[in-house]
Amino acid sequence: MRLKSYLTDRIVSLACLAAAASLAALLLWLADVRGIFILFVEAIFCGAAFASLVWDYARRRAFYRRLFELSDQLEEKTLLAEISEEPQFLDGQILMEILRRNSKYENDRIAAMEQKNREYREYLDSWVHEIKTPITSAGLMIENDKNRTTLRIGDEIGKIDALVEQVLYYARSTEAEKDFKVEKTTLREIVNLALKAYSRPLIQSGAKIHMENLDIPVSADIKSCSFTVGQIISNAVKYRKPDREGTKEPFHLTFSGSQERNEVLLTVQDNGIGIPGRDISRIFDKGFTGENGRRYTKSTGIGLYLCRKLCGQMNIRITAESVPGESTEITLEFPAESMIREAGL
Repeated sequence: MRLKSYLTDRIVSLACLAAAASLAALLLWLADVRGIFILFVEAIFCGAAFASLVWDYARRRAFYRRLFELSDQLEEKTLLAEISEEPQFLDGQILMEILRRNSKYENDRIAAMEQKNREYREYLDSWVHEIKTPITSAGLMIENDKNRTTLRIGDEIGKIDALVEQVLYYARSTEAEKDFKVEKTTLREIVNLALKAYSRPLIQSGAKIHMENLDIPVSADIKSCSFTVGQIISNAVKYRKPDREGTKEPFHLTFSGSQERNEVLLTVQDNGIGIPGRDISRIFDKGFTGENGRRYTKSTGIGLYLCRKLCGQMNIRITAESVPGESTEITLEFPAESMIREAGL
């Protein structure tokens, strides 16, 4: 709160005080009061007015400065009215009452939105589990009556199943940490679960799987980690090099583990078409499809976004490197157990 702004706001009051002081001096002079007494009365009048202004400015300035400081420090702005001291001047008290009413309104609105989100998520969870029943049944029927047509139908059902799983994790991603079940496992177990989920597209693509040093123990949520690896596998299959007559290059997918002092690394490398340099920094952004997504296959830009979001909630760092036209390498960096405990997982 600046002094200039304060005085400008009270310009009418100050003008009235000046007029009143001048009128009082005139009346005293007309009453034949000696000049020295007139000056004395005016000095008392002006001194009292000045002291009142200084005191009022000081308390207002202290209150608003503290209010701005609290506003900058608070992440939850709706708590501002609750933790601020009650001012001793009327317009400050009115402001605090308005802030309290606004805070109550916002808190009620947020609570209602959270309740709606909770209900929506519960419905979606139920829907996903319900829809998986006919998907599984259809898969069993295809297994019992294999032919060219049913196998193609099975491929499409597999895609539907993967998309349903993606919907489930997307719905849970806002509060995924509440569903995490951190337990002892190995990189191999995580990779094997992901490979099992994507076995059909891997077989159809003729993928050659390589595993290196995957018996390293980690503490992680197995389902979420295998889902993340599954999304990486799905992208690798989508963006493998296209078959060309006489120049077909085998599709290789390599899973390798390594251990450093404070982390365990799981690297997934393919020999696909790679990622253009201008896209590599954005592949984890929500909805980003990039040049490959537009040119080679339909893409939603959700898979890798979910990977980054889930990894962030599990305190796992995910990075990507690529050589356009040659390979792509995605690395998951699992923290040491002490770091997991600090993250509260």
